[in-house]
Amino acid sequence: IVAAILEADIIFISVNTPTKMTGIGAGRAANIKNCELCARKIAEIATSNKIVVEKSTVPVRTADAVKRVLASASQQKFQVLSNPEFLAEGTAISDLQAPARVLIG
Repeated sequence: IVAAILEADIIFISVNTPTKMTGIGAGRAANIKNCELCARKIAEIATSNKIVVEKSTVPVRTADAVKRVLASASQQKFQVLSNPEFLAEGTAISDLQAPARVLIG
């Protein structure tokens, strides 16, 4: 992972986002802890500016949270983009290879 982060110009964060079990939104909201952990790792390792693409099933403004983590943990500059998934369990591979839509924002 270290070598890949160092070499990459663009890094995709694509992680499991289970439903929150405690706190505000428990049982309804996505837990974005894994996205934040990835952002911390990227910030810790990166030695140059990067484009980070958040590509998971996450709530609106998760890219803002990722950007805050990156900015607070690194002196590098990061562009953060959101490219949400529209994957269904059981058809994820075919959905990824032939998406019905692609959003980047």
